[in-house]
Amino acid sequence: MGIFFPPILALAGSTYVNFEGKQTSPVRLSADGTRLFAVNTPDARLSVFDVGQASNPRLIAEIPVGVEPVSVNPRTSDEVWVVNEVSDSISVVSISQRIVTDTIYVKDEPADVVFAGGKAFVSAARKNMIAVFDATTHNLVTNITLFGENPRCLAVNTNGTKVYTAFALSGNRTTIVSAKFAPPQPPPSNTNLPPAPQVGLIVDATDTNYTAPKTNIIQYAMPDNDVAEIDVAGLGVARYFSRVGTVNLGLAIRPGSGDLYVANTDARNLVHFEPNVRSHAVDNRVSLISISSGTITPFDLNSNVNYALLPNPTAMTNALAQPTAIVFDPSGAWFYVAAFGSDRVAKIDPNGVVLARIEIGPAIGSIVDPRHKRGPRGLALNASAQRLYVMNRIANTISIVDTVANAVLKEIPVGSYDPTPDTIRNGRGFLYDSKLSGNGTMACAACHIDAEMDLIAWDLGDPGGQMQTNQTVLLGQTNGPITNTSVFHPMKGPMTTQTLRGLLNLDPFHWRGDRTNFTHFNVAFAGLMGSSALSASDINAYRDFINTITYEPNPNQNLERTYPTNFAGGDAAAGQNAFMFTNYNAGLVCNSCHTAPPGPGSDRLIIPALALQESQDFKVPQLRAIYQKMHFNKSAGSNTIGGFGIVHDGNVSTLQEFLSAPVFILITNNATVKNNLSAFVQCFDTGTAPAVGYTRTLTSSNVTSLSVSNDWALLESQAALTNIDLIVKGTIGGARHGLLYQPLANNYAPDSLNMTNFSHATLKALAQSGDTLTIMGVPPGAGRRMGIDRDLNGVLDADEPLPTLQVARSPGAAVLSWPYSAAGFALEAAPGFPTVSWTNVLTPWEIISTQNFVTNVTAGGAQFYRLKFQ
Repeated sequence: MGIFFPPILALAGSTYVNFEGKQTSPVRLSADGTRLFAVNTPDARLSVFDVGQASNPRLIAEIPVGVEPVSVNPRTSDEVWVVNEVSDSISVVSISQRIVTDTIYVKDEPADVVFAGGKAFVSAARKNMIAVFDATTHNLVTNITLFGENPRCLAVNTNGTKVYTAFALSGNRTTIVSAKFAPPQPPPSNTNLPPAPQVGLIVDATDTNYTAPKTNIIQYAMPDNDVAEIDVAGLGVARYFSRVGTVNLGLAIRPGSGDLYVANTDARNLVHFEPNVRSHAVDNRVSLISISSGTITPFDLNSNVNYALLPNPTAMTNALAQPTAIVFDPSGAWFYVAAFGSDRVAKIDPNGVVLARIEIGPAIGSIVDPRHKRGPRGLALNASAQRLYVMNRIANTISIVDTVANAVLKEIPVGSYDPTPDTIRNGRGFLYDSKLSGNGTMACAACHIDAEMDLIAWDLGDPGGQMQTNQTVLLGQTNGPITNTSVFHPMKGPMTTQTLRGLLNLDPFHWRGDRTNFTHFNVAFAGLMGSSALSASDINAYRDFINTITYEPNPNQNLERTYPTNFAGGDAAAGQNAFMFTNYNAGLVCNSCHTAPPGPGSDRLIIPALALQESQDFKVPQLRAIYQKMHFNKSAGSNTIGGFGIVHDGNVSTLQEFLSAPVFILITNNATVKNNLSAFVQCFDTGTAPAVGYTRTLTSSNVTSLSVSNDWALLESQAALTNIDLIVKGTIGGARHGLLYQPLANNYAPDSLNMTNFSHATLKALAQSGDTLTIMGVPPGAGRRMGIDRDLNGVLDADEPLPTLQVARSPGAAVLSWPYSAAGFALEAAPGFPTVSWTNVLTPWEIISTQNFVTNVTAGGAQFYRLKFQ
């Protein structure tokens, strides 16, 4: 029995909000190899390292950018573009000025950026398009619409004539045959079970048993586009490549041949029942695309694994799970791939032969340690220096790899400060660690990609399982506590993968509500994962982390958190009213079960099968991610991007189709009401205001424009409504500062007690006079940390004391130490004082705790040392 409480808005006053940003190209080198750029995703900053000593990156700058930066790419020696997922923007950064000089709006969920032909190509993942900008003026040139799901990573061919993008959630040409047309399930192997319920069937969309002329049940086609080739000159799609992989997270071009290599996992969801996919739900691969012929050759990264043997410590020692980033050696003779799930980087030849495995984290071999998982997600190679830089998403560190020894030399923090709470640090690894499976080849995130959905369905029933009786008590209901009792058959049939966002206080879980709380998922580690259940402390840590993951804003809402009157053929504002007050059946409105915002769209009740006209009981699902599942088109003769839509098995393609079911008898024939309801649900509030992350950069050239004035006023009004906090970053009188808007006083508090508050008019005048200011909405409660007191230690950022250099003597050497947080300060030495002959100390240093340490040999005579800001 579980006890459940009313939902709580996750953003209410949190100093840190976990959006679980999806890093794509989080680390890159400058063209000359002297600078390393890395996104500090949790701290919303770009970190810049001097890598003149390739083995000893020195943090020289930390520059505030947008909310949830996920990719970076330098355009010139001084200009770097940072992609911000939640802010829906590009931050154009000047390294010399250490500020954002322009912000480019890109909707929705931009993932990566590359440059070709004087233009910038940005993948707008959630919009299924590539936004093209003039790289100099930053003006929008065009949007290239793509026929594929969730384009993220990008690559440019050698001569700059083609841009390639891989669709992260492309699917694998599987689709659903509804329960009406599907054959009965096979008899349970457990003879004590009653007959299995009638359910749908997952099939290949080309299965001749369900296409014309045999049955004509599937009347649509699925191109299954995985990679798109874009012509730089023509700014259009030249061709698509299919059958590459189901989830495609990395892309690289082989020098010389120009062939594409795609890091991917391929789902085995055509294999029915949990025992048959135990510890083998996906294959982990790199697929070769021949540019000349278009042929696809997949390389299985775990071809030697005996999947029938569980547990399999040998497999765990060598497994390469959830490949993400790929980078080639300039010779084209090998490449490196990050195995995000395994905490390994593999060196692989062009034919898919693994040449070496490099352990990135401390849990080497078959050791399992999710609490200290690294999570390699991005790669940057300095081939001439024989160094590979590995961006670790989970640990928020960079590992420096010796590519001759194929070993990690050292690991450094991405930034001088990481605001990630311990709840997230302690529990995040349990979602992503593939070593929690019996053979090390899959994690929970194999299907819950980046804590979200793979947009396909799985049949994880068990013919040998047991009937399950669940009783749940729901508190906080209008008419008092409600007790639900449901009996579930273990052969549940196909169910689409559900997001892990916004689960706080939404128990019970699963489509049927057959998991009364999150800890009841522990059985999956022994069952589906083929390993063993977590300890009580571990499953609780996993639960606590999951409860932090928050929805991003709904991109379909108006920026002021209202509903558009013209969206997708309907009026979402009118749809909100219909949702609340229009009866679809006697005494019932949508809001009767799907609690409207600020609710999550679910009252968490389990509805009996009879009332639903289904073969099983189902929980009322939340509605906050419906807009992400609108790319299934089963109309006769159509092409469709996805093979699954809404409801539990994905067999419904549109909300209008759903609202045409007999239960909606009072509105079935009212197209206007159905269109309006569809529009409203696709704009459903996620609990995060649309203005969270919204950013404008103010300069003398735009600060007086009507567009900037309107946006600035809107952000201030949203702050007054507590939908956001409003911060400012940039220069005041030429010096870098941060500010926090105070709605009650209608002014801006600076990051120093030695400065007075600023009015809107004063800041506008400063921008007109030459200062550059970036205003940004951030989650309510996070404004102080992100605006004026980064570490929340009570000392404002501009009032933090200068770093102290400590010197200790040892025989023949001086041991010097200073805070790692002193980004931009260089250690210098001189033989005498006063002197003008200060030189940089180039002796390699190490990081211990929060300090930099250098042991500098002194060759006789006095030595003087100082820290100098450069």
